[in-house]
Amino acid sequence: MSEVSKLSLVIRIGTVPLAIVGAILFLGSRHIGLAFLGAASVLWLTRKTLENGKEHLIELLRRRFKTILFPLTGVFLAFFIGIFFLLITGYQPLASLGAMIYGGLVKNWHVSILNAVPLIFTGLSITIAFKGGLFNIGAEGQYYVGTMAAAWLGIRFNLPSLVFIPLIFVIGGASGAAYNAIPAVLKVKTGAHEVVTTMMFAYIARTLSSLFIRFNGGDPTTSAHAYITDPVSESAWLATFKSFLPQANYRLHIGILIAVITALALHHILSRTRLGFEIRAVGHNSFAARAQGIAVGRIILITMLLAGVLAAFAGVTQVLGLDHKMFENLNAGYGWNGIAVALLAGNSPIGVVFCALLWGALDAGGQYMSRTLQTPTSIVEIIKGLILFLILARYLFTYFRRKK
Repeated sequence: MSEVSKLSLVIRIGTVPLAIVGAILFLGSRHIGLAFLGAASVLWLTRKTLENGKEHLIELLRRRFKTILFPLTGVFLAFFIGIFFLLITGYQPLASLGAMIYGGLVKNWHVSILNAVPLIFTGLSITIAFKGGLFNIGAEGQYYVGTMAAAWLGIRFNLPSLVFIPLIFVIGGASGAAYNAIPAVLKVKTGAHEVVTTMMFAYIARTLSSLFIRFNGGDPTTSAHAYITDPVSESAWLATFKSFLPQANYRLHIGILIAVITALALHHILSRTRLGFEIRAVGHNSFAARAQGIAVGRIILITMLLAGVLAAFAGVTQVLGLDHKMFENLNAGYGWNGIAVALLAGNSPIGVVFCALLWGALDAGGQYMSRTLQTPTSIVEIIKGLILFLILARYLFTYFRRKK
């Protein structure tokens, strides 16, 4: 092994713990974690330079910058238009924007993270479906199914946490997959469009959730809390950051770490495995994929099942990590917002993490802005809508340009 290879290996070994520690600290509301992440980034750049040369690194950074340029431009333009709306409606645009940024990224950063956890899972669900040429618009329904599965298991049983929590994730994920299996089979066997079938199933799940709550502690004739299930067993609760970072917010749980690990795993599957290649091939051109011997029906089925698992994980994490019970009419919209997150991320699993954090920060910052300056939080929804509109406009522009 050459000296360069040895040095590169040492740098690689040093980068990983710095990145892990930095991520845990930063996601635990300790902003010093940014220093660790910065150091890990410097080491990564150094290793890339040693292994491939300066020119290769510059080209790599140029490609990455081009990838994020349009989404960043859309975000900044949406904020600029939002400032204009605040100005013409008589609010303080700069002060409101400052309060939104401070609230979302500093003061209420833990709220931003809590908001982002389910969005990461639903964003990943939409992403893998998009990669396979499918539109899992019913992720909201699979989210409800995961929530009900986790609540039912947590209420009915009380096992050791090391066994119980993984078991709930497995069964909850399997429930989401099973719920998405019917639209998947209909897609493969009859050609029924998944947009229609998964959307219908989303409304079915939401309606059934009310009945589920009645049978699990929310009966108005016997309970003072008619719209809430009984709490799940404490052995099913996810650990909080406060257990190893004393200054962390008491509500902040390790679900964000599970979500990030899931995103990394999905990135590896899509980019480094045969299954990921076949999913992307089918999504790009199913006819060409079939001509190359890929079983298109099987891949569609697997993709839809994985999408159901990921969306259900959002509900499982909310019950075990934050709510510890299920509420009627969650009104969370995590499945619908996951579509926006996936589009903004360009269907990149790693990008989904950052975009979900942005979406969560917008909501948390909007709450802080409204509380301190009485600026209506509707401006946040306007900014979100503008971001989504600009991203969709880009896809439409690219589509029509290719048609010429």
